[in-house]
Amino acid sequence: MAKQPQKHLPKGAHKQSSQAKTPVIRQNAQISAETKKSLSAKKLMYIILAAVSFLLYINTVQNSYVLDDTMVITKNTIVTKGIKAIPELLTTAHLKGFAIFTNETYRPLSLVLFAIEYQLFGASAGAGHFFNILFYIGCVLLLFIFLDKFFEEEKTGVAFIASLLFAVHPIHTEVVANIKSRDELLCFFLAFSCLILFINYSRNGKIFQLLAGASCLFLAFLSKETVVTFLGIIPLVFFFYKNENRNRSIYIVISAVLVTLIFLAVRAAVLHAPYLANDSSSISFMDNSLTKPPTAASGLATKILILGYYIKLLFIPYPLICDYSYNSIPFTYFSNPGVILSLLLYIALAIFAITKVFKKNKDPWAFGILFYLMTLSLFSNIPFLIGAVMADRFLFFASVGFCLLLALAVDKWVIKSQTATAEAILKNVKTWFILAPVCLLFGSIAIARNSDWKNNSSLYKTDLEKMSDNGRLNYYVGDELQHLYTDETDANKQKQMNEESMDYFKKALQIYPIYPEALVDMGVAYFQDGKSDSAEKFYRKALALDPNQTNATNNLGTIYIRSNRFREALDLYKKAITINPNYVEAYFNLGICYIQVQQFDSAIAYFNKTLDMNPNYTKTYEVLAITYNIMGNKALTEKNVAIAKHYNPNFKLP
Repeated sequence: MAKQPQKHLPKGAHKQSSQAKTPVIRQNAQISAETKKSLSAKKLMYIILAAVSFLLYINTVQNSYVLDDTMVITKNTIVTKGIKAIPELLTTAHLKGFAIFTNETYRPLSLVLFAIEYQLFGASAGAGHFFNILFYIGCVLLLFIFLDKFFEEEKTGVAFIASLLFAVHPIHTEVVANIKSRDELLCFFLAFSCLILFINYSRNGKIFQLLAGASCLFLAFLSKETVVTFLGIIPLVFFFYKNENRNRSIYIVISAVLVTLIFLAVRAAVLHAPYLANDSSSISFMDNSLTKPPTAASGLATKILILGYYIKLLFIPYPLICDYSYNSIPFTYFSNPGVILSLLLYIALAIFAITKVFKKNKDPWAFGILFYLMTLSLFSNIPFLIGAVMADRFLFFASVGFCLLLALAVDKWVIKSQTATAEAILKNVKTWFILAPVCLLFGSIAIARNSDWKNNSSLYKTDLEKMSDNGRLNYYVGDELQHLYTDETDANKQKQMNEESMDYFKKALQIYPIYPEALVDMGVAYFQDGKSDSAEKFYRKALALDPNQTNATNNLGTIYIRSNRFREALDLYKKAITINPNYVEAYFNLGICYIQVQQFDSAIAYFNKTLDMNPNYTKTYEVLAITYNIMGNKALTEKNVAIAKHYNPNFKLP
C-alpha cells in the first residue's frame, strides 16, 4: 500500500505536540478527581440533612392523634372509607367528612394520602407520624437541591447551611408533629419540586420539564392554597435571577398563571354555595380576634406587632404555642414601641430588598428577604383575614428566607474569601464552630417540643402554662378532661375530673363570656353532675349565640329524653343532623329516641346509618340487640348480642 505523503512540519513540532498532551491529561485527571471529591462531599451533605431531620422527629412516632388530626382521619367519615373514597375526596370540601363549615377550603391531596394510609394501617397514629417525617426529610433535601441550583452550584456550602438550619429549626415542630399538617408538608415538597423543574427547563428548554413543573405546582395547590405566594416567587426567580433565556422565563410564568386559574376554577366548582368559601364574616372571634378589634387602628397595630413576633420566633423560638387564640395577644396601639419597631424593620427590609433586586445584580440577600416577605404576607391578616390570628406553622415557608439569610451571613463573615465548595464546607472548622452550637440548641428544643405533642392533654396543659390568658387553651384542657371522664370507671375520680373541667370552662368564659363551645361543655359538666336544669340553661345560652351549635342542639335533646319529651328531642336531633350531616352521635340518639316512641323500624334505620358512618361506634350493636329483642326477632337479637359481646364482654340484655 502506498504511503500517504507526510506534511512537512517545523522542526521540533512533533516533540512540542507530544509534550503538550501531558499537562492536559494531568489537568483532566485532576478535574476528574476534584469532581469526584465534590460529588462525594455533596452525597455526604444529603446524608447529613436526611439523618438530622429523621433523628430530630423520630420521637413523634410514639405520639397519638392530636388537635385536628381526628378531623381529617379517624372522625372523617369519608377518609375512613379508605381507597374507595378517593373520587369523593377529590370532589368535596376539605372537612366535609367531618362537618359542614361555612368558611371551607379545598385541599384533597393530603386527605387522599390519609385514606390510603387508613386502608393500609387503620387508625395508626404512628404510621401517620412516620410518613410526616419522610415528607419532612424530602422537604429539606429539595430545599438543598433548589438552593444549590439557584446558586449554579457555586455556593453549595451556603445551600447546605441554609438547609441544615431549616432542618433543625424548632418552629417546624407543629408542622411535623401534627399529622393534619401533612397538607403543609406536601405543599412545600411539591412547590420546591416545581421550582427545581422550572430551573432545569430554563437551562435546557425541555418541554417535559416545563409541564412537569406546572403539574407539581397544580398538585401543590391541591395540597394547600398557600402556594399562591409562588405567583410572586416564580417571577422573582426567573425574571431577576435565572433570566438567561427571556422566552423560557415568560413560558414558566405563563404556565404558573394558567395552573393557578385552573385550580381556582376547580376550587370554585367544588366549593359551591353550601360551603361559602372565603366568607370572612364566618370566621369566629375565637379563631381570629382580629375580626372584631376595638378600633381599626388597633387592629392594624396588632397585626404589625404580630409580624414582629414572627421575626422574634425565628431568632428565639420560645414560647412555641399550638394556638394563639384570644387573649394570647392583647390588642395594642401605635403608641406601643414594639409596633413602631416592627413597622420600621419591615419597611427597611422591603426597601433594601426591592432596591437591590432592581439594580439587577442578583443579590442573594434580597432574594432571602423577599422570599420571607412574600410567603409570610398571606398570613399577615393585612390584605384579608384568615382563620387564625397567628400560628407557628405560618412560618414554615417563610423560614426558608430566614435560614438563607443566616447562611449568607456565615458565608460572608465566617467563611469569608475561602471556597464554599461542598468538601471545603464540611472540613471548615470555623463554620462548624458556629453551626454546631446552634444546631444542638435548636435540635434540643425541637425534640423537647415533640414530646409536648404526645397527646392532647400534654399539649394543652404545657401550652396553657405559657399563656394562661388563652381562652381556647383553657377550654381545650377542660374539654380533654371531659373526654377522660367518659373513660374513667372510678366514680370519685370522675367527680374530681368533672369539677376540674368546670374550673377551666369558667376561666375560658371569664376571658370570653360569649364562647359557645365553652358554654356547651359547661352544660355537659353540669349534666354529668346531675344538674339538668343548669345544663339546659347553658345549652340555651350557647344556642342563643349560635343557633347552629350542633353539640348544644344534640345535648339539649338528651335532656328532653330524660324528661320524657321525646317529640321535642326528635326535632332537636333532626336539626342537629341537618346542620351537620356527619354528626354520628345525633344519628345514634335519634335511634334511641325512636325506641322510646316505639317506632322500631326507624330506630333500626338510624342505628344502621350510625354504623355506616362510623363502624367503630360499637355500642350501636348493643342497642340493636335490645331493639330486635323488643321486636321479638330472635335471630337478629342473637346476632347482635354476639357482636356486642365481642366488643363488650360484660354486655347483657336487660
